[in-house]
Amino acid sequence: MHRQSGVSSVEVVMAFVVFSIIAVVALPALGIGAKPVVNVNENTANSVKKVKSAYAIAIAAQGDFPKLSDVVQYIDADFSSETNDYSGIIFRDGESRLTVNTYVDPDCKYLTSNKEPGITDVVKCM
Repeated sequence: MHRQSGVSSVEVVMAFVVFSIIAVVALPALGIGAKPVVNVNENTANSVKKVKSAYAIAIAAQGDFPKLSDVVQYIDADFSSETNDYSGIIFRDGESRLTVNTYVDPDCKYLTSNKEPGITDVVKCM
């Protein structure tokens, strides 16, 4: 009787299939592989542009950092207002409803508020 040394092609194919299945299951779980394409909601993107435009217009109109109420008045949307605690802007434009935080420092660390009008309601970052 002849003793076989090595592996058959069937064994190689079976090993390939097993490793392929493991790869298909394990790689996405580890975050490796193709990244999914994220579709940006066009309405939301346009709404964010409107808020940034309003901020730029308010700066141009004042020549300095605007108050929160100044930014709100330049937003071209169905509805816009300061949040209840004056820490940002709420606005609705069509189906998009956004809350944008506003900050009193250029590093975006300290939210605006109504505690010290003229100081803590000045928007330096959004």
